[in-house]
Amino acid sequence: MPARLPQPSTAPQELELAAGQALMLKLARGTVMHLQTGVVDVEDAPALWADQCWPQPRRFRSGEVWIVPRTGWWRLEGRVSRDPACRISARPPAARRSRLPPPY
Repeated sequence: MPARLPQPSTAPQELELAAGQALMLKLARGTVMHLQTGVVDVEDAPALWADQCWPQPRRFRSGEVWIVPRTGWWRLEGRVSRDPACRISARPPAARRSRLPPPY
């Protein structure tokens, strides 16, 4: 019987950011980010606009969900809000199912 390879955990990871605190994370495409409380800005790598590099931040508020569009480094920054801290739940993408080759 062949040995089974361990599968990556799909349990959500809990993160907490205070207002003004920033964190760089390498996130895989398909990771589901759920902002439970607070406000957070998410920035990817700067984009080139008219020979200048400008970051393109996205702002998410309490209760919003974001699915990471591509694998890479992302900067998360907690913003001032009514909540004392931003609580984020990050669930990695499910493992890909292996496909059997066609029978012909």
